[in-house]
Amino acid sequence: MSDMLFPVSVYLIGSVLSCTYTRSFLQEKYGKRAVFAVWEISYFFVQITVFEVLGDRFPDGEVTGIILHVCVLLFMQFLLFEKDTKQQLFIAVSFVAGKETIKYIVSVFSFIFAGIWNKVFDFLIGKSMLNTTDKIFFWADISKAVTAIICTLFYTFLLYVYLYVIRKKFVKKDYLLQTYENVFLILPCIAALCISVTMKMMILSVENGMTVIIYDTVPATKFWIPVICVLLLSTIIASVILFQKLVQYNEEIGKRAILENQVQQMQREIVEIQDIYTDMRGLRHDMRGHLANISLLVKNASGSANEELENYIGKMEETVKKLDFAYQTGNPITDIIIHQKGQEAEKNQIQFKADFVYPQKLSIDVYDIAVILNNALENAVEACCKVEGKKEIKLHSYMKGSLFFIEVENDFGHEIVIEESGLPVSSKGNGNMHGIGISNIQRCAKKYMGDIDIVISDTGNRKAFGLTVMMNGKLTTAI
Repeated sequence: MSDMLFPVSVYLIGSVLSCTYTRSFLQEKYGKRAVFAVWEISYFFVQITVFEVLGDRFPDGEVTGIILHVCVLLFMQFLLFEKDTKQQLFIAVSFVAGKETIKYIVSVFSFIFAGIWNKVFDFLIGKSMLNTTDKIFFWADISKAVTAIICTLFYTFLLYVYLYVIRKKFVKKDYLLQTYENVFLILPCIAALCISVTMKMMILSVENGMTVIIYDTVPATKFWIPVICVLLLSTIIASVILFQKLVQYNEEIGKRAILENQVQQMQREIVEIQDIYTDMRGLRHDMRGHLANISLLVKNASGSANEELENYIGKMEETVKKLDFAYQTGNPITDIIIHQKGQEAEKNQIQFKADFVYPQKLSIDVYDIAVILNNALENAVEACCKVEGKKEIKLHSYMKGSLFFIEVENDFGHEIVIEESGLPVSSKGNGNMHGIGISNIQRCAKKYMGDIDIVISDTGNRKAFGLTVMMNGKLTTAI
């Protein structure tokens, strides 16, 4: 019975860990508990049937067994998880590669542990402590069971760590793999499987009708085989890390390009807006003067005020007032952005409060502040539009020495998911461009040795999203 303990335990552990590993990448078609139960039971019995009952009937048993193992995993994924062929192939091959490679690390450990146990066993027999056949067979069974349990625990630990590291390092699990990227990830796994097959051929051989273990004939292999296996596992993990770094780097380039285009477009628009802003200020001043003169002339000509004419002039004055920006921040660019976002909020029945002052005394580029305000307020308006009932946006800024702080708080109704990077995932449909607005804000802040802070509060009747941006600008003599 102890001879079967280790294989059965390995199949059971493989069933549990393979399902957990697969679920971390793919979406279940059915309920999580149902998928886990069906996977664990089915995969456990499939392994016993394929590798224990039918294993010896396969030609080139080791290679055929590996191919069947991968096919079984792919078939289970096809039945129980949403389709993502390229990622499913990587999951199956990387799991089997880790399982097969770790098996040889454990085999060396088992051989060494059994050798130590045999020396203890021989010592006990030499001291006549095991002086009967029954005692010898009893302790022999105990030694096999203990060895199987320890090897099972060691195998479980190594396989769990290997799969855990891949899950943690494979950050962009929703990324759609291209064919060449899939090949890049799978090749180290295939190499590990090929080397594991070669090691199987080397470890056991037959000479003069007797089975010979390489650990006895070449003792150095007890060191080099685990080292080779660890290097193979490390290569698989390293390829995942490198791939993720490349994906993140490409995304960063894309986001940076979008930010640069945004700034360039804003610069072109601001040149025109500043001219319009200057003309509007002059127009407002001239119009008020003209209206005052007209009102005075009418009174002097008629000797008394004409109520109908006064009402007409009053309406003209209200029209002129609309040319004024409600928020005077000290810079025409920030005036326009806040005015525009305030009007957009008003159209969507969102209460908009702004207490923003442009930091004239700090050497912070107005374009960077414009990017921050534009993205932050746009996100706030979009979030509030999804809220039923009362909703508001608050904008506030203040200075502390050379530090400039921008705070934006808004209501939200949908669930917010925070990535491992600390940034919220965009609720928009484009999965490859998550959170570009927030990441652009963070990039502008880091340009001035600053950063952002996100606080999400839920008081039951109100969910609020708070964004604080800190920027460190050198003090200037500007007033």
